[in-house]
Amino acid sequence: MLLLTSTSDIVRIVTGSAVSTIGVHASWVDNASGTITPGRTNTNITTATTTTVVAAPASSTQRNVRSLFIENNSATSSTIITVQHFDGTTSVDLANVTLLAGENFMLSETGDWQHHDAQGAEYSYTVPAAANLGPTGALAETMPRVLASTNVNALTSGTLFLQGIYLTAGQLVSNIGMMSATTAAGTPTNYFFALYDSSRGLRAQSANQTTTAWAANSAKTLAMTSPYRIPTSGMYYIGLMMTATTVATFHGAPAKTNSIVSSTTPILHGNSTGGLTTSLPDPAAAISAGTAAIYAWVT
Repeated sequence: MLLLTSTSDIVRIVTGSAVSTIGVHASWVDNASGTITPGRTNTNITTATTTTVVAAPASSTQRNVRSLFIENNSATSSTIITVQHFDGTTSVDLANVTLLAGENFMLSETGDWQHHDAQGAEYSYTVPAAANLGPTGALAETMPRVLASTNVNALTSGTLFLQGIYLTAGQLVSNIGMMSATTAAGTPTNYFFALYDSSRGLRAQSANQTTTAWAANSAKTLAMTSPYRIPTSGMYYIGLMMTATTVATFHGAPAKTNSIVSSTTPILHGNSTGGLTTSLPDPAAAISAGTAAIYAWVT
């Protein structure tokens, strides 16, 4: 709960970017010398702005904010939400969260802040999927970086390559990174990084990099056009598709000599949908088991 005890005290929300609608419901109880009066407001926010969602109480009245519900009703956009207490002079940030499409954030009657995904499940503390020695900020890697010792020639121009990665519920995938090896991308025309779920459904992707150069032996990190919050711990796939005169090679693990390792389900890596140019498939086709794994990470 939050207490507003002067005619200058308010609760306000700062939206970091414009979305179709951020819906806010606030419920409170006023105490004016023992006279108890309940109240509530509904507010819709559509721009990047600062909005008062609980007004100040009247003179000689204490307003007890019992609950605050904030939901991102956008179908696709995400935004940063900051809840503030403002006393007319000083503003204090009470909570800060990134709300993806369909997610909500609430202050319960017990005073707890709770963040729920689009299906209503509560997020837990975000930790790395496992201890890793990936690049700074890495939440998870497709393999330990120290094992990515081989020049992997896994790509076919215009064909989606999928590489397995274990991710933990609550992780926010904002970026995907990979490292080219000894062969640069030669005259690329399209390439994407993407995140797929275990059923090969497209969950996030970068913008098309079109003709952007990618030199040999260089790391590249691409932002997702809309970050994706992992709803369930388990296996996901990092996707890479490039159309080019010469596709790049990548750092990864040595090829497996026994096909049983690669072909046992779930398949960990290999080629999927072919014939691609300017867009990615959703869902992707079944994976043809490959022998070599690509090193990638998420942040």
